[in-house]
Amino acid sequence: MKRSLIILGLLAVLSLGAANAETSAFYPVRVNVVKVFSHSDGYEVIYRKGIADTAAAFVPIKWFVPGGKAELVQANDAAYPYMVVFYKEGKFDHLRLYVQSNLRDSSWGTLDPKAGEGKFGAEDIKLEF
Repeated sequence: MKRSLIILGLLAVLSLGAANAETSAFYPVRVNVVKVFSHSDGYEVIYRKGIADTAAAFVPIKWFVPGGKAELVQANDAAYPYMVVFYKEGKFDHLRLYVQSNLRDSSWGTLDPKAGEGKFGAEDIKLEF
């Protein structure tokens, strides 16, 4: 009898804790990145779209400030590069770009200054799937 009451009490406490757990207001979307091209105005991120296609996202350098719309995470990790785009209430909020810390890695490239002109003025990211 005592054991049953203790188990019921523990279950009640655990269920209250689970009911009070906060749910995030953000909806994250992770995409696998093929290559990141650096440019003086930002980064062109080539990511996988579907099974065999790719798409490009242009991330302005001005977003990479503390409290800005983007965060660059660098490490020597086999899972990198990838990008997580966070949406809030169905609209773009911010992103995290996970890249190799070694700039000589094959996932890095340099975008020609003329090729990137005028492409980094967006206020949000619209991913293609």
